Amino acid sequence: MKRIFFMLLIVLCAATLMAQLGLRTLTPEPTETADATETEVDSPDSEGLTTLTLRTVDSLLASFRDGWKAPDDSTWKVELIGPTEIMIPGDFSIFQEKSGLNYDVQVYDKDELLFGRLFFYQLESYERDELLQAVVTSLYGENASTEKSYEETAELDNGLAVYLASLKVKSEVDYPFIIVYYPSEEVGITEPGPVTMFVFEPTNYSGADLEKAKEIIAGIVGSFITDEEEPEKVDVVLPPEEEEHTDPFIRMVDSLLGEDDIELSIDDWIEVNGEYFGFMMPPEFSVEFYLSDTFEVADLGLRGTIVGKVFVGESPETLYTNEVLDEFVYQYLGGFGDYEIVDEYAGNIDGESTISIFALDFSGQLCWLALFSESTDVDIFGPGEYFVLVALADSEDAFTWAEWYTGILATLDF
Repeated sequence: MKRIFFMLLIVLCAATLMAQLGLRTLTPEPTETADATETEVDSPDSEGLTTLTLRTVDSLLASFRDGWKAPDDSTWKVELIGPTEIMIPGDFSIFQEKSGLNYDVQVYDKDELLFGRLFFYQLESYERDELLQAVVTSLYGENASTEKSYEETAELDNGLAVYLASLKVKSEVDYPFIIVYYPSEEVGITEPGPVTMFVFEPTNYSGADLEKAKEIIAGIVGSFITDEEEPEKVDVVLPPEEEEHTDPFIRMVDSLLGEDDIELSIDDWIEVNGEYFGFMMPPEFSVEFYLSDTFEVADLGLRGTIVGKVFVGESPETLYTNEVLDEFVYQYLGGFGDYEIVDEYAGNIDGESTISIFALDFSGQLCWLALFSESTDVDIFGPGEYFVLVALADSEDAFTWAEWYTGILATLDF
C-alpha cells in the first residue's frame, strides 16, 4: 500500500519457548477428563435406601469457571514485569530475566521455595498443545508427562482466551498450567503476538495449604487478566496544550502534524528508493537499503558513519509502545549505556494511525526514536504497517539535524 507520509501537511520551500472479568466458558473439549458437577443418583435398593455418589470438581477449576479476579487484599503487592503489572502475596517474591521482548519470571513463596514460573513471550503462531509440550519438555525433560487431570478454555470479553490444564507432571500433586493468548480462527491455535504462560509447582503444599495455594494461583493469574483489559479507543490523543516541548525535532514534527508553517529547504535533496519505500535526503548523506525477513531497512550515513536507520514493515502483532521503544534501544543504542527521556511526543494522525517520538540523552549523546503504526492508541504499537526512525544527532547543532530528519520523515513514501 503506497502512502506519502506527511506530504500533504508540508509546503516545500516554505513548505518496527523464543503478551476481565466476565469469562464466558466454552463448551468443554472432548479431551476433558473431569465432569464438572455431576451428581449421580441411583434407584432405591431393595431396602429403600438411596445411594449417592459425588464426583467433586477441583477447586481451581471451579474458581476458573466463576471468573478469576484480581485479589481485593491489601496484603498483596504489585510487581512489574516489563510494562505489565501482576499481584502476588506480600510475603512472596519474584525474580525476572529479560531477553529482547521476552520475560522469564520465577515466583517464590514465603519460605523462599519455588512456587511457579511465568513466561511473558512474543511468539509466532502455535498449536496450543504443541506449546504446552514444548514448555513441559523444556522445564522437566523429554520424558515428562503431559497427561491432564482436566483442561478447559474460556474467552475474555476483549478477545483473549485463557486455557487451564491440570498436569500430572509429578505424582504427588498436579501442576496447574495456564496460557493467556489471542486465538486465531481456531481457539486451540494462538495468533502471532503476546502469549503468557503460567506453570505453578505446588509440591510443598497439601490439604488445606494446597487449597490456599490454589486461591493464590487464581489471584496471581486473575490480577494479570484484569490488567489485560482492552484499551479504550481514543480518536485523538495529543499532548496537553500547555505542554512546551524543548526538543527541536519533536517541535518540528509537532508543527507538521498541526499544519503549521515550517521552512524546510530541500531543493537540492536527493530522492532515494529501496524495494518497498523511499524518501528524500540531504546530499551530505549516503544510504544503503537492505531486506530482512520482516522489514526493509535504510542505513543513513554521514562522512562514513551510520547516523540513522529507517525501518519499514508490517507487523501482525499488538505490542506496547514502550516495549517497542525498549527493544529498539536495546538492539541499536544499547552500546551508549543508560539514558534519560528528555522530551517525548505522542499524536494521532487523522484518527487512523499514531506516531510517538522520544528524545533520549545517553550521557550527552542525543538520540531520537520515532515510532509510527496503524494503531489508533498511542500506547499500542500495531498491528499493520509501521515505520521506525532511530537517529543520532549532534547536540551542539541539534536544530540542523532536526531539520534533516524532519525532511526525511516528511517525504517518506511507503
